[in-house]
Amino acid sequence: MTASDVDLVRLPGLDSAEKDAATVASANTSNSFEDERITSNEFSLSKSSVGVLNSGVNWGAPSSSSGTSWRTKAKSDEFEIMPRSSNIPTNNSMLSELTINKFNIKSMGLIGREREIKVLKSCYGQMIKEEKERAPYDQSISEHLMEKEKQRTPYDQSIYAQSLIHSTLHKELVFISGYSGVGKSSLAKTLEKEIAKTTSGIYVEGKFHLNASDEPYSGIVSAFGEMCKRILKRQSQPRKNAKQDDDSLSFGSRLSATLGPAGSVLSDFISELQDILPHTRRNSDDSDSERCDFDVVKKRVKHAFRLLMRALNAEFSPIVLVLDDLHWADDSSLEVIDFLISDLQNPTALMIVGCYRSNEVDNESLLLKKIQALRKKQDKFNFHTTDIEVESCDIDSVNKMIMAMMSIDDEELTRGLAEVCYKRTAGNPFFLIEFMQMLQEHSLISYNLGLLKWIWDEDRIATATVSAENVVDLLKVRMRKLPANVQLFLQYAACLGSSFSTGTLNLIWREQVTMNTECTTDTIINLLGQVVSSNLVEACGQNEYRWVHDKIQEAALSLSDIVTPEVQFQIGIALYHSLDTDELEEQLFDVVDLINNGQVSEQLDFAKLNLRAAEKAKKISAFQSAAKYATNGIELLPKDKWTTHRTLTLALYTIGSEVELASGRVERAERYSNAVLNRKEFTTMEVLPLKMAKISKLCTVDLKFKETIQECLDLLKDLCVNLVWSGVTTPFQAVTTLMRTIKMAKKAPAPDDFFGKLGYMKDLKHRAVMVLLARLCYACYNTDRVFLNTISCCKIVEMTLKYGVCDISAPGFAGLGVMVILVQQDYKTAAFFADVGLAVQEATRASREAETIYVAQAFCLAWSRPLQQSLTPTADGYASGMRSGDTVFAMWNLITHHVWLPYTMGKRLGPILEQCSKLLSQMEEVSQPEQAICLTMFWQMMLNLATVPATEDLHRLEGDIFSAESFTGTEAVHRGMVHMLQGELLVFYDIEAAAKRAIKDGDKFAKLAAGFFQNMLETYHRAIALFVMARRTRKRKYRFHADKLANRIAGWVRSGNPNVRHYHAAMKAEQAALNKKYDLAEQNYKNAIVLAAKTGHMHHAALINERYAEFLREERSDEEESKHRFGEAIRFYEEWGAFGKVEMLKNQLH
Repeated sequence: MTASDVDLVRLPGLDSAEKDAATVASANTSNSFEDERITSNEFSLSKSSVGVLNSGVNWGAPSSSSGTSWRTKAKSDEFEIMPRSSNIPTNNSMLSELTINKFNIKSMGLIGREREIKVLKSCYGQMIKEEKERAPYDQSISEHLMEKEKQRTPYDQSIYAQSLIHSTLHKELVFISGYSGVGKSSLAKTLEKEIAKTTSGIYVEGKFHLNASDEPYSGIVSAFGEMCKRILKRQSQPRKNAKQDDDSLSFGSRLSATLGPAGSVLSDFISELQDILPHTRRNSDDSDSERCDFDVVKKRVKHAFRLLMRALNAEFSPIVLVLDDLHWADDSSLEVIDFLISDLQNPTALMIVGCYRSNEVDNESLLLKKIQALRKKQDKFNFHTTDIEVESCDIDSVNKMIMAMMSIDDEELTRGLAEVCYKRTAGNPFFLIEFMQMLQEHSLISYNLGLLKWIWDEDRIATATVSAENVVDLLKVRMRKLPANVQLFLQYAACLGSSFSTGTLNLIWREQVTMNTECTTDTIINLLGQVVSSNLVEACGQNEYRWVHDKIQEAALSLSDIVTPEVQFQIGIALYHSLDTDELEEQLFDVVDLINNGQVSEQLDFAKLNLRAAEKAKKISAFQSAAKYATNGIELLPKDKWTTHRTLTLALYTIGSEVELASGRVERAERYSNAVLNRKEFTTMEVLPLKMAKISKLCTVDLKFKETIQECLDLLKDLCVNLVWSGVTTPFQAVTTLMRTIKMAKKAPAPDDFFGKLGYMKDLKHRAVMVLLARLCYACYNTDRVFLNTISCCKIVEMTLKYGVCDISAPGFAGLGVMVILVQQDYKTAAFFADVGLAVQEATRASREAETIYVAQAFCLAWSRPLQQSLTPTADGYASGMRSGDTVFAMWNLITHHVWLPYTMGKRLGPILEQCSKLLSQMEEVSQPEQAICLTMFWQMMLNLATVPATEDLHRLEGDIFSAESFTGTEAVHRGMVHMLQGELLVFYDIEAAAKRAIKDGDKFAKLAAGFFQNMLETYHRAIALFVMARRTRKRKYRFHADKLANRIAGWVRSGNPNVRHYHAAMKAEQAALNKKYDLAEQNYKNAIVLAAKTGHMHHAALINERYAEFLREERSDEEESKHRFGEAIRFYEEWGAFGKVEMLKNQLH
């Protein structure tokens, strides 16, 4: 056995060759630990280490006789042995190659951390357990449904399956806190061995940077980049068969389709994605829309991370994602962590572990506030949060560590030394390593090669040492023993962050050699050789290095006052002038931070550089970082900036206002905005982004639709677009404009020819007008401004036909279809324009797909095609909206798909109710209160139908979820929804009140929710209530209004509406019964029941049976058949899930 074969401290009992080497060493040195080569405190470290350190620190470990030396490979607190890079020189004697005279850090393991390990592995085990329990279900979902839900329709099965997956979904979120050096990261790294036991799992780490909290997503990017590397590595390996190879190679295409327009955004800062994703072209109009919707990119990027995690989770399961130094994470990164762990649609196992220093945060910190928020939402989003606090080790553990380091079995022998070390280091494992190293360097501990044992004097150690406040002090002591040139080199390297390349180091070192007389002409390779051999930095890739521990970087930064802010500025300048365009873009944040640290003033070039950094940060939704860069850029401008550098100043103030507003800091945003808007010299186009951002916030965040309308009209006027002639003539203008636009649109090119004949809309002013018109349409709909809505929508279509296509064009054509229904009730033409809008969307792949789908499906196509056909498109609309950041229409599609369509179609209430909590969570997550309010209204109404026992209050829209009495909303959509849902409850629980209300309020819902497909259901239920009271009272007022609604339904049938045929049959039955044509009435009742049951409308099969039963009892006196029909009504109500109604009927019958 040779020295190169051993990486641990040798125990007594050496073989002859080793004894010979020890004898030679002893003979050549009168005091072995006075020889610098031996007293360099050489530690041999590897994956197990002190306390919860996964390995120790190999401070200057020796090379073997075969040319292999050992150094550390670390991420934060973790270390492992790896061979030294062959291009770094080393000078070690035969004596230094011995390991017997070095502390055996590897054998220390995780002493004193048994409890923490148990808790962490328990969390992992729970996640794996639930993953295994889910597997049989995931593999045979159809069999499960066949057993218990044989009667479910395909739609019901999909909803039920999804609810089961969600109900068992479990993710783990673990926060490990403690002081630096206690081994938080090493504790997390114990999960790597657990992942190794799986066939498809993956363990990845990401680390946030020291003093680089402005760099967005740094830790998350590195972790996702590592997973992407694994994908690329797997693709490069030969596959067992061609099919597998094809599947692997298609991952990029699948991922590209999943990410959509956010793929190019993510690939801008996750460079590894560029090698996976096929090249995709962004539409030229996307940037203009995003400039107006300042929060769209933020939502898009967050959701893109979620989609990327889902895609990677499909390749690797489970995933353990460890994020180290979380106390340095930026706000955007914390939001992404929240978004990943709360993803209800990711059914695979995911565990996120965050490590942070407890002494670096307080109750006001972003991190602790986020942790508190996550604890509150864990039950709602089906994940579990665990906090593990890692404290310093007690004296017994310290003693065991020292025993392991020195390979001593006698506890009493090292007890005194342990007591001294404990007092000096407070039981901090990393401090202990440094302290023991210091003792060895000063010959206070030495290994006697003659006696083959460690020797020390406890009293001498206690007298000669004092307690160190932190490990940085110990590290600086050791660093100051290095040559001055190496010390300076360390300080420059520390300025470059937690990792750096030899190329970047070479640039700044060459610059400093020419400016600083203390710098020698040592090559980078020689200098790196010295710091690597001292185990201060380590290789982490080809020509890439990183600090072994962040405390080492911290110590290097504070080693002396040589690296002043001015020096950091000079380093930044050197990089700015030396890096090529691509390199500068990649390191932009680091370079700008260095320049800003230099306290430079009034430098236009650097103001422009800060603007570039702000724009890049804004692009990836790191708004807080963007705000800091904008502020720095403004501070670098001269006092006469508005006159001498007008364009640059305007750009910095504009982006400052936008990102501050996006961050929720309204006062700061207004300060920037007012600084621009109060100046009279700017044109409307120059201040357009500021005004558009204000309108976006008013419309989508504040929900101030009346103010939005006025702001849009004023800004349109400033852009020379006088939309309305006058308030008095608006109705006439709307009708004439609609007729003209319909005629123009019908002559438009086919959607496939739009680009060839119309092209893209290129003029920025025209595009801005289109965005304003779209905002105006949305605000008008929510305030019941039908005529202004019509004029705005027509303007969008006419501008498209005149100036070309943009991303507003597709929803504009769909909106034109809605206007046709409202003004002309021409459902065929409306469907035509909706199809045009969808076709234009498909051809342009613009960012407003979710809006186009929602408008087309919920307002146009539902009137002429089966509602069942809208389920898949609205699901696609939700997914598209989340991908593009259009969460407004993503949520409208979501509630339509999961609640409104199923309820209208008479699907079971149970599965719909099961989804409501999860849907509400998603709406709250993306801050869409308007849709959330609508959902709670519907949720409460369905709960009232399903509640048992039935009470007198169930006919009122009141409960724990929503209260109509206390609701104070003024938006048209909310008022209309409350009105409709109160009517729904009355139809089932108090039909007389429903009829009286129908006469009193008339078409209130139709006016407040114009064109919405649920007008069909609301109209039918009003008509039923009116016919009931018309037959009971024989009063003409009920019959008049009932016949009016029946004629409306008949008109829908004539126009080709397939969803209301059983409505029409029921209306004919009621009319025949009133006209005493009882045979015809019975025939139509039976026909209506068959049609309702055949199309799955269980609520209407029940309601019509109930009406038929009353008819048989009151008009035919057929008690037996009436009882049978009541029984059928009860059966269908039970099948539907309206158990409150069931109990009420049973009580009435008895």
